[in-house]
Amino acid sequence: MFKKGLILGFLVLIVTGCSNMKLEDFADKKPEFKLEEYFLGKTTASGLFIDLFGKVKRQFTVEMEGIQQGDVFILNETFLYDNGEEEFRRWEITKTGEKTYEGNSSDIIGVAKGERSGNAVNWHYTLKLKYGDGILNVKFDDWLIMQDEKNVFNKATMKKFGLRLGDVYLFFRKP
Repeated sequence: MFKKGLILGFLVLIVTGCSNMKLEDFADKKPEFKLEEYFLGKTTASGLFIDLFGKVKRQFTVEMEGIQQGDVFILNETFLYDNGEEEFRRWEITKTGEKTYEGNSSDIIGVAKGERSGNAVNWHYTLKLKYGDGILNVKFDDWLIMQDEKNVFNKATMKKFGLRLGDVYLFFRKP
């Protein structure tokens, strides 16, 4: 019985995944990533979703435009998926401190919370994800890491009931 419990515990650990990244690990990394500066104007991205079994399930591109309106940073995102589906998301992001943010969008439950350190920004939020004919509420642990002034790498881990569903990878580029 103990052996079965140990195996089950090990499998749960593998499936749920553990993020070893911590914001403080990026404190001294350059360039300093201020998302309201990087995403101002036009940005493009390409990405994919990989499920927990390592299979690429979706590929997509994103066209973005960032606009500063008073204290609110607006980020309009248009996703084009490999099956021809198109999706639009409008983020409204507010700085709540020197290195903290809150974000809202029509498909976000509650408020997205973001924090930056060095060349990284980490967001936590719950997204209403279209799944088949329904909606699945999925938690995101979303990391953006600035490589240089023009390129940002993004890895977001998706979870439901604490279990890892997969990861989204994006590469953002400024013209």
